[in-house]
Amino acid sequence: MPVNLVPSSLPKTMTGLVCVGPFGIPRFWATIWSDVLKTSLRPSTRRQHLAALDRLYEAVQRQRGSDCLDRLIADADANALEDCLMGFLAQLRNEAAVAGVDKTSTWKSAVSFVTDMLRIAGDASGIRASDMEAKLLRLDTLYRQLAPNPKPPAPPIRALPPIVVEDLYEIFNPDSPRDPFKTEALRWRNLLIFMLLLRLGLRRGEAALLHTSSFKEDFDPVGGKTVHWLDVDETDDDDPRYERPGLKTATSRRHLPLPQEIVGLVVHYNSNYRGRVHYPHLLISQKAQPLSLRSFGKMFDVVTASLSSDAINSLKKQGLDGVSCHDLRHTAATVRMKRYQDSGLDFDKAQEKLRVFFGWSKTSNMPRLYARAYFETSLAEVWDEKFDHFVDALRRTVPEAVR
Repeated sequence: MPVNLVPSSLPKTMTGLVCVGPFGIPRFWATIWSDVLKTSLRPSTRRQHLAALDRLYEAVQRQRGSDCLDRLIADADANALEDCLMGFLAQLRNEAAVAGVDKTSTWKSAVSFVTDMLRIAGDASGIRASDMEAKLLRLDTLYRQLAPNPKPPAPPIRALPPIVVEDLYEIFNPDSPRDPFKTEALRWRNLLIFMLLLRLGLRRGEAALLHTSSFKEDFDPVGGKTVHWLDVDETDDDDPRYERPGLKTATSRRHLPLPQEIVGLVVHYNSNYRGRVHYPHLLISQKAQPLSLRSFGKMFDVVTASLSSDAINSLKKQGLDGVSCHDLRHTAATVRMKRYQDSGLDFDKAQEKLRVFFGWSKTSNMPRLYARAYFETSLAEVWDEKFDHFVDALRRTVPEAVR
């Protein structure tokens, strides 16, 4: 797996994820590819690519008896590299058949890496250049079309069933006996995470990036009131986490209007439970560190174990084993698309608004998928009613925080 270099003795430009060999030495061409040719990659995407390259290096070592992929690239040995790719493709196809897991992204990373590096290592003139260009064209046109397994149809994008949403509101209520988290600080922090993911549709990494200063306000002279919004953006700080969060795409940068209830939750959490820490991040662990990405998943594992049997059965009917961070994003997007359409917006305008709100590109097909998603009217009722009940209880608990 890729290694994250974070020693304080290294300059900042030399830290980050790298692909290393058996002795912990960074692999030459993998480092060139990720640090020179792919400088705009987000941390999560970079990790995925490097993990794929790590698997390719290991496959070549098994095929040829030595850790020789860097040498084959340096020698611009296109024939040997093509053989290595074919062996790797066969390996991925076997894995896909046995485990039923899509290996397409791993394969695409491997092909892009080999062809990109051959263009650099095989740079020459004359007859050799023509021969190399022909081989590159063959690699590019043939192998990019191959896949380790047939491309499956896009899975349906499902909102969580109404009974599950209702259960989640009760479980995350800090005053509920069903709240599985031990301390009051954890209960309020996890409630805030739940609300940010469900009401605003944030990705896990976006929530992990948030600073206390990400929440902004200004007075609107036209409306005669203070408006609140959230800046979803990259943050330039000394993030100590091994797996550093990042925005998925450039269009993920956006400003989201905030309901007063979430503003109140943020104020209440900051004032009473976040504690004194040396980091600007909003969500803090029990060890006074920025909350790790894995902690989000662990939190929802605990919550899934606390769901009622009826909620679990409802999840299983939709092919789900539990609740994840991204399930809340699905739910938020499905409900919002339905509401855009119910408010009278035409389909194109509703798609445009959804792209902006959720940080998708102008050409993204995601809004169309959400528009086709199966939607139960009762989910909107649960969304509103349960949230209203929670807000009423919250106002009685911390009136100064939400008014």
